[in-house]
Amino acid sequence: MKGLVCRYCGGNSFDKTEKGYECKYCHALYEFDESTHKNTYAHLKRKKLKTNNIKFIYLGSIIVILFSSLLLSMLPLKKIFPQKISASTSQQFSSSTEKKYTTSQLSNPERNVRIAELSLNQEEIDLAKASIAEYGGENTTEYENRIADAQKDHDYYEKERLTEPVQKDMLIENPDSDFSMTMYYREGGFFVAYGPEFNQYNSQDILDKWGQPDEIITDKERISKSLKVNFEDENQTEIYEVKKIREEWVSGKLTWREVRALLMVAYDNSYGDYSKQFVYEKQGKPNVYFDGDHVAYVTPLVKYIAFNRLPEKYPRSGLGKYPDDFPENYGSDGYYHEK
Repeated sequence: MKGLVCRYCGGNSFDKTEKGYECKYCHALYEFDESTHKNTYAHLKRKKLKTNNIKFIYLGSIIVILFSSLLLSMLPLKKIFPQKISASTSQQFSSSTEKKYTTSQLSNPERNVRIAELSLNQEEIDLAKASIAEYGGENTTEYENRIADAQKDHDYYEKERLTEPVQKDMLIENPDSDFSMTMYYREGGFFVAYGPEFNQYNSQDILDKWGQPDEIITDKERISKSLKVNFEDENQTEIYEVKKIREEWVSGKLTWREVRALLMVAYDNSYGDYSKQFVYEKQGKPNVYFDGDHVAYVTPLVKYIAFNRLPEKYPRSGLGKYPDDFPENYGSDGYYHEK
């Protein structure tokens, strides 16, 4: 479609679908009859981040105004040496099946297992176990082995998660939050993302770590504009938060899956009701947005923030159609590579 520039990734190539125009690059859907570009396909999940009652990582959440898949944490990666689980996967199903799940949640065990493998989130693992028990069929043994490995990885990483930063000027993901890896997964109209939260920090903590900001903004309209995703005609965003995520990708600090997840986090946070913003752009540090006096969002610059992440083990899984939906510089390790 000519004359339309994607508000999320800056792309200008679209496919016409029954509901509207879908961006070929990030799959945002622009409905024919919705000037606000509402996306009715998106099923998004987000860990403990609530913006306008949106649960961005939680199970079963549906975000109406959001990209159906965005363009689209941080320490050296640890090797996995998990201890074996004493109980078999089948035995562990008894507790997870007691939870109430809908048929649509359970009917795709392959997807549920893959999301559990990518996120290592306990709720996703429990859902996958219940899904296998109900719909595993002839693949039950394979799924059980995979989810048993995911459970071992979860138990290991949750036990080893950081409780103190390795550098004094670094923020770490809230160690008391529900454990998950930063991840993104898309399949057809369904997608899910997990991202970090840093709400254990308050404004004094930030001042102690990064000093006085360039500016402190308390005007809510100005703060909101700082996070709104808008693109110029040249497909270059003016928004500092998005520019920095792109720069982290190009410099090889984030995988493409993490980029997609973190852009979704940024977009979701653009609807927050913030009390103030610490601007550190001139100092090259992350901007910080506050809900009350607690941190609600931080520019994801990996030099200054650490969050849970895994190596890219499934480089084409849940990231769209290959190669159409992948950036030209995408490598099999998930990182940017010069061609």
